[in-house]
Amino acid sequence: MEKLRSRFVRFMYGRYGNDPLNRALLVVTLAVLFVNVFAQFAILEGLILLLIIVSNFRAFSKNIYKRQMENQKYLQLMKPLSKEYKLTVRRIKEGKDYSFKKCPKCHQVLRLSRKRGRHSTVCPKCGEKMKVHIL
Repeated sequence: MEKLRSRFVRFMYGRYGNDPLNRALLVVTLAVLFVNVFAQFAILEGLILLLIIVSNFRAFSKNIYKRQMENQKYLQLMKPLSKEYKLTVRRIKEGKDYSFKKCPKCHQVLRLSRKRGRHSTVCPKCGEKMKVHIL
């Protein structure tokens, strides 16, 4: 088994390998495969095959610079979605202890402690004074 592992390591030397874009391609491939289990369209089968070929081509490519540039473009494209996802998860986790309100002037989201009743607060970004009602 160790001999096979060392051969694979030697084979992969100088090749690009796996990155976040390849993992995303794998997730999309699995999602399309799942849909195709129920829909059974020939187009979806072709798409699955194409995604597998592209993913393997990227992983075994020796043109590392090009693959890195593709990955950087993907990461830049996904950055806003990732930021929004992380914010949503954080709000869900902190939902018991904090309330989130938007400033009416600058639309900055404020994290306020969850004390019942009417309170006044100041926006740290624009200095707007506002009253909030927490249930």
